[in-house]
Amino acid sequence: MASIRTADELADLLPVPLYLMVSGFAGPVFPNTGRAKPAVQVGIVMNKTFPEFGAEGASRILPVWLHWTQWQNVVVPLLDDGRVTSWKGIIRRLGDLLALPVNVVSPDGEVLYPEGTPVGHSTISTFQPSPLYAYNGGADEAQSLLITYRGLVREQAEASGY
Repeated sequence: MASIRTADELADLLPVPLYLMVSGFAGPVFPNTGRAKPAVQVGIVMNKTFPEFGAEGASRILPVWLHWTQWQNVVVPLLDDGRVTSWKGIIRRLGDLLALPVNVVSPDGEVLYPEGTPVGHSTISTFQPSPLYAYNGGADEAQSLLITYRGLVREQAEASGY
């Protein structure tokens, strides 16, 4: 069974797992659970292959096991908080390739741009996490994000009595 952690312990433990959940690379598991016997612990585990640049570091952090009350009182409210999720997936330098879904036709009927013509990149990538998250290279942006998450976790944990 997972132990009850203090607000400071949760603030040190949860920023990266929160990021990975918001990015879609990790998710919760509820082992041995059912209506008659709810899980007493919740695990945060990888659910997708992580890109090369962060795989080694992510494997050192996950899985994380939490007592179910801390999952319910700390993590779930944070996953609903826009301060945690509002940046989700934004990658300004490496978004998905955008292509025309149909032909673009001139007034005289000539096809100017055929279907599938690349027209740029979106600001959102569905293939990998943001470069905000990097173990190597010491990205200042990643540090800022994790510090923000750490403060939000501590605030939520203290408000919940931990």
